[in-house]
Amino acid sequence: MQIQIPWQCREILERFSQHHLQAYLVGGCVRDSLLGKQPKDWDICTEALPEQVVEFFKEDKVILTGLQHGTVTVLLGGLAVEITTFRIDGEYEDNRHPKEVFFTSDLQKDLSRRDFTINALAYHPQTGIVDYFDGISDLQQGIIRCVGDAASRYQEDGLRIMRAVRFACVLNFQFEQETEAAIGQYSHLLEHIARERIQVELDKILTSSWAAYGLQTLARLYCLPYFLPELEQAFIFEQTSGHTVFSHTAKAVALVPDTIVLRLAALLHDIGKPVIGQTHAGAPLFSGYESVSVQLTETILERLRYDKKTINQVKLLVENHTRVLKPDVVWMRKAVADLGPASVAQLLELQRADILAADNNEQAASLQELNAEKQILQQIIENHDCCSLKQLAVSGRDLTAMGFKGKQVGEVLAQLLQMVLEQPERNEREFLLQKAREEWTCKNN
Repeated sequence: MQIQIPWQCREILERFSQHHLQAYLVGGCVRDSLLGKQPKDWDICTEALPEQVVEFFKEDKVILTGLQHGTVTVLLGGLAVEITTFRIDGEYEDNRHPKEVFFTSDLQKDLSRRDFTINALAYHPQTGIVDYFDGISDLQQGIIRCVGDAASRYQEDGLRIMRAVRFACVLNFQFEQETEAAIGQYSHLLEHIARERIQVELDKILTSSWAAYGLQTLARLYCLPYFLPELEQAFIFEQTSGHTVFSHTAKAVALVPDTIVLRLAALLHDIGKPVIGQTHAGAPLFSGYESVSVQLTETILERLRYDKKTINQVKLLVENHTRVLKPDVVWMRKAVADLGPASVAQLLELQRADILAADNNEQAASLQELNAEKQILQQIIENHDCCSLKQLAVSGRDLTAMGFKGKQVGEVLAQLLQMVLEQPERNEREFLLQKAREEWTCKNN
């Protein structure tokens, strides 16, 4: 079985061969190649000690990535290749990292410490695939299986729980029975994992093709309480007959485009409903839940260490997801003026997913109206209609030169923009300056 690998990897493997030392491509690059996917990263494992690796590649750029754990990164021909010495992990002290590692010349021992069989594959162009744990069979059958004892693998590194769910979602694989059972048994270990690491795996789950399955799996195997407890309340609170807030949310996540901002917005848009929800005459009431959802969104995303830009973009969509948009060009221009064209486009995608996930009798009419709004937005963008102060043909400097001061400048610019939103052909410098002069005359008489 041959794998197409970059020339840089071939050269690195050849250098080890010249020194009569074992070296193999390992892990995700082998897995993805066998699945017909283009690997994002290329990793090599070797019996060479870290100091030997540094010596062999001293003419190239070498980064001492994690020397104490045997890892060196070599930059060759623009490709970064991570090279790690065969090792045996010592005792894990924090359910995440081994206290110490021991280098070995035994490839099988190195592969036996890895998380899943599909990631415990090694490859060399001359000898082919090395598969001690039936990883190829699991790839062919679409199975996520821990290497060895599943409980031990998760106790060593609690993040492997999130990785298991991520691989199932990204690859559309099923769990082997013990691998799945141990997730539920040891899900509490997620409480001790750095929020940044949880975030990375959650992003990959949410942006996968099987995001809804991923959320359902995290819920079913009791993982959510340890990093997203707010979503727990959504399991039992009915939004509509037969649909809980959680089931609606999972559907909505899968229905928006797979950008992380939109997927997070879909995940959190109704997060306030279980908090504020009441039942009246058998029907759920959620009056004012949007503001609660915005507050919880900020709390959750800050806890998971998202950057400020992402947090603000998601909050904007959550806050406005119930905003009334109409298939009217002036109405849509005003929405663009408030939110910006990119955010309005995202909002329409979120509203579309919300409509489809609700599965109600008014769905067809709502979708028809939304499609009309999309067309109008596209027309506004293509025509370069003025929808912001930056696009206005006059500036604050022009108004200051006329004599306007302080708040007056902003007030007059806002008035001119509102005029142009309704009549975009009026966005001409001389016309707007004349309107400003009239305003100045009015204010000073």
